Amino acid sequence: MSSGEKCSLLLMRDDGRTNRWRISLRLFRALCLTGALLFLLLGGSGWLIWTLYADNAALNTQLLQLDQENKTLSAARNRLSILEQLLDMPENAKLLALQSQQTRLKAAELDATPSDVIPKENTKDQNQEDAISLEAGPSSQFSSAPTVDMKIIGVENVHARSQGDKLRIVLDLYNPQQKNQLIGYVICTVKSPEGESAVLDISKDIASFRINRFKRAVFAPVLPAAMRSLAVLTVVIEINIDDRGTVYRNEYPVER
Repeated sequence: MSSGEKCSLLLMRDDGRTNRWRISLRLFRALCLTGALLFLLLGGSGWLIWTLYADNAALNTQLLQLDQENKTLSAARNRLSILEQLLDMPENAKLLALQSQQTRLKAAELDATPSDVIPKENTKDQNQEDAISLEAGPSSQFSSAPTVDMKIIGVENVHARSQGDKLRIVLDLYNPQQKNQLIGYVICTVKSPEGESAVLDISKDIASFRINRFKRAVFAPVLPAAMRSLAVLTVVIEINIDDRGTVYRNEYPVER
């Protein structure tokens, strides 16, 4: 056939009516080739989309696993860091407790006068109580606050460091369920080895929080004047949620 030849396309209906189109042979071949290429292109696009979807699902699964491992390792590192600090505390705490006890005994001796008449039995009982108090050491005078963790809010990466007359406290709060917003506030209490404690003055705007997923809290309250020179301190972190009360409480050492 020559390039000028044409072909006819007939569309015949049941009632005998016919629709006829005349197109060149070259155009007819081009239309057939385009249809075949479009079919192949559609199949290749579908295969590529499925492959990318499977790769994306595998990457998301791996990302979740890595994120979970990172949280586990971070929590373990934090616990080991706190444990290392606590292992360094007992000797200093014990020394401070013994010094405090000796100071109280010396003050009691100086305050005593010849007119004070103490029966021998009472003196013996008092000496026994003093011996028991000295023997107890930091376990009785440097006791930890009762720990509370209702698993409603997550607390990680807690660091407390004294900076002059201030105490810098940093902690990460996160919502483990991420369904409802957590609304509450943080209370920080500093404690000395002798058992003295004081609630740190933190403004309500800074201590309050609203958490959908994650929040980093940073506080810098002023230390009480009587505790600024102490070598060993701990801080009690207490978290209260509206309508639920205290949901978390734990004690952490203060770094110098």
